[in-house]
Amino acid sequence: MSGIKPFFVTGDKVRLVVNGKIMAFATDFQASVQVLTQTPHVLGMYEGTSVEPLGYNVGGSFSIVRYVKNAKGNIGGTAPNGVQDADNGNGIGSWGNTAAGVLGVLAGGGLPGSGGSSAQDGRANEDLNPATFTQGTSFDIEVFQDQPNGSPLGVVRIRSARISKADFSVNKKSAAMDRFEFVGLYLDGDNFYAQSSGGGQQNQ
Repeated sequence: MSGIKPFFVTGDKVRLVVNGKIMAFATDFQASVQVLTQTPHVLGMYEGTSVEPLGYNVGGSFSIVRYVKNAKGNIGGTAPNGVQDADNGNGIGSWGNTAAGVLGVLAGGGLPGSGGSSAQDGRANEDLNPATFTQGTSFDIEVFQDQPNGSPLGVVRIRSARISKADFSVNKKSAAMDRFEFVGLYLDGDNFYAQSSGGGQQNQ
C-alpha cells in the first residue's frame, strides 16, 4: 500500500472561496439542491402516471471561526498562519468586491476548476445592511482542493448566491463563530454544469 496517495475529498484538504476570497478558518460547509416534484394521477389508476419536476432550489450554510482584524496591531504577538499582520479579519465586511473567483468560469459555462472568470460582482456584506438591500448583488461560493503541484482542483460551486441569514456566537470555552445560510440559483459539480432551464428575463 506504500506509495498510494489519498484520494478522498476531506475537510482538512479543501478551501472555501466566498466572493473570490479564500476564507480562513471556514468549517462545516454544506450545500443542497431541492427539486420540487408533483405526481399527476388520472381516473382509473391508484398510482401516479409520472413524476414531474416543478422547481429547483439551491441553499446551504457554512461557519467561520473568527479572528481579530489587524491582529498584530490590535493585540500584539503573531498573526494566525496564512494571515497578514494587517489583515481586515474574516467577518462578512471583509469579503470585499471582486470580478472573478479563484475557480470561476466564463459566463457561458464550464466546470469548477476550468479556468475562466466567474460572472459575479460581490458586495456580500450588503446582503445584511437594510440600507443596501436593493444594491446588493449575488456572488459565487466555491470549494476546491489543493493538488500536490499547488493548483486548485474544483469540487463544487454555488453560483449567484446571496446571504439569507447570519448568526454570531461565542462562549467562554470556544472561539467566536459566524454561521451563514445562503440561497443560490445554481449548483455545479466537478463533472456537471447546471444550465438555465429556459428563457427567463435574466437570460435575455
